[in-house]
Amino acid sequence: MKVLGLNMPLIKSGDDLSAMITRAAEQVGGLRDGDIIVISSKVIATAQGRVRELASVRPSTRARKIAAKSGQDPEFVELVLREAKRVLSISKDVILTLKSGVICANAGVDSSNAPLGHVVLMPTNPNRAARELQQTIARRTNARVGVIIADSNVKPLRLGTIGQAIGVAGLEPIVDCRGQHDLYGKPLRVTFRALADQLATAAQAVMGEAAEGVPVAVVRGTGVELVEKTKRSPKISPKRCIYSDMLKLSKKS
Repeated sequence: MKVLGLNMPLIKSGDDLSAMITRAAEQVGGLRDGDIIVISSKVIATAQGRVRELASVRPSTRARKIAAKSGQDPEFVELVLREAKRVLSISKDVILTLKSGVICANAGVDSSNAPLGHVVLMPTNPNRAARELQQTIARRTNARVGVIIADSNVKPLRLGTIGQAIGVAGLEPIVDCRGQHDLYGKPLRVTFRALADQLATAAQAVMGEAAEGVPVAVVRGTGVELVEKTKRSPKISPKRCIYSDMLKLSKKS
């Protein structure tokens, strides 16, 4: 398996991402059948026009109170509150939230790789965005590809970010390993592989988090079976989450 980063110019609202990615893929010999394209969520959000100027935001009383506790700008906190379904906890520089079935910092609102005084929100309907990109790229290139929209996330009690697939098209994000046998012949009873998250993390090792200028990566030679329509979702209900009690996900805030 190879992870091939694509250098691209800064993305603007309304940019034709399928055309830009197709051109950038010439750096790696063009797109091929079986390639999986991993795209930064910020690229998708920026093209969707999901960039906000902080000076234009009027913070609420609640946002000001939380900002006093977290040490963040009240305008930033206001956007977090608008984007989040639920606030789970507040700590220095971070508001842990639940958004679109995902636990994430600051509801995905991020000032990194955004113009000065601006922030980027999470993309709207990332699964649909991934599907549309997959279809338009296929029409341009005649290549059968998968698409993953990736964001950064963290794991409890671990330092540093890893990749997380928030939008998937053309492949199943989860592999059900139940019923398979381990090296000693014991059947697996509860194991699922988060395949899309694994590929997102591999791609982010090349894409980086700072000024690398590599917002897209092509993962080649995975052997992953591509599908016409993604059926399984990696999201689970709070009742099935092993962190649910710790984070009080099943209780209303």
